Amino acid sequence: PLFAEAFATVSAAVVELFDTDGAQGAARGAGIGAGIYDLKSAFAGLEQVREVAPNTALSSAYQEAYRRWSAELDRALGG
Repeated sequence: PLFAEAFATVSAAVVELFDTDGAQGAARGAGIGAGIYDLKSAFAGLEQVREVAPNTALSSAYQEAYRRWSAELDRALGG
C-alpha cells in the first residue's frame, strides 16, 4: 500500500491494481511495450481489486524523498 501510494503520488497518476502476481503483470506490461497487446486485451480476464489515487496532501514529502533518493543513487553510480 505504501509503495502504491508513493508511486501514484510521485507520478501524479492513478494506479490500478489487478488480481495477479508481479511476474504475470511484468509479462503483460512487456507485451504492451512490445506491441503484442493493447491495454484492453492485456488486462482482459483480470479483476481490478483496487485503485490508488495520488495523495496530494503528501505530494511535497514524497517529491522530496524521491529527490533525495535519486541524488543518492546518482552519487552511488558515480554520476
